[in-house]
Amino acid sequence: MSKNENGHAKNIANANLLCSHIADLGAKYNPSNPKLSLANLQSIYNSAFTSQEAVNNSVAPYSLAVDDREKLFAPIGKKITKLRKMYKATEGVTQAQLEDFMTIARKLKGVRKVKPVATTDTEEEQKQNSVSQMGYDFRTNNYDQLISLLQNTPNYNPNEAEYKVITLQQEKSHMLQATQAVADTFIPLNAARSLRNTTIYNSEDNLVDIFNKAKDYLFTILESNAPEYKAISRIKFKKR
Repeated sequence: MSKNENGHAKNIANANLLCSHIADLGAKYNPSNPKLSLANLQSIYNSAFTSQEAVNNSVAPYSLAVDDREKLFAPIGKKITKLRKMYKATEGVTQAQLEDFMTIARKLKGVRKVKPVATTDTEEEQKQNSVSQMGYDFRTNNYDQLISLLQNTPNYNPNEAEYKVITLQQEKSHMLQATQAVADTFIPLNAARSLRNTTIYNSEDNLVDIFNKAKDYLFTILESNAPEYKAISRIKFKKR
C-alpha cells in the first residue's frame, strides 16, 4: 500500500478508535448536534471503511494490467534494433527506405516511460493515466507504421518467424489489448478513489471535519488531565 493510501487508512482507523472511546463514555457523551451522535459517526466510519475496501479491491487488477503492459512493451527496443539489421539485409532496400525505417524506430525507442506519481487527487490521477496511455498508444501507432513500411517493401520476407509481418501484426494486437486492459481496470479504481475521497475529505459532512468536531465537543466534557482526554488528543484526522 502506498504512503498516500496509508494516510487514508489511518484516518479511517482513527475514526473507529474515536468511536470506541465515545462508546466507553456512555451517556456522558451527549452532543446537541445530531451529526456528532455516535450513531452518525459510526455510519460515516462504515461508509469510509467500505469505500476504502473498494479501492483496495480495485488496485490489484489495475497494477497487474500496468505490469503486464510494461512487460509486453519492454522488449521493443531490442527487437527494433534486430529488425533494422533484417531490413538492411533485405535485397533492394534503398537508403531512403532505411532512413524511413530509422525515423519510425527513433520514435519507438525515444518515448520515455511514463511513471505515474502517487497522488490522492482524482483529477490528477485521471490526467496521469491519460498521459501514460497516450504514450503507449503513440508507440503502438508507430509500430503499426513500421509494419506498414515492411509490408510495402517488395523483398521483405524473412524466414525467421519473429520478424515476419504476421508476427509483428499479432504483437501490435497484443499491445492494443494490453493498453485497453489498463484503461478498463483504471475506470473502477478511479471511481472507487473518487467515492472514498468524497466520503473522507470532500463532502459537506466528510469524515475528517465531522470527527474533528466530535473531538472538539469531547474536549468540552473531559478534563484536560483525564486519561480519556489525553488518549483522544492523540487521535488525529488530517486532510490530504
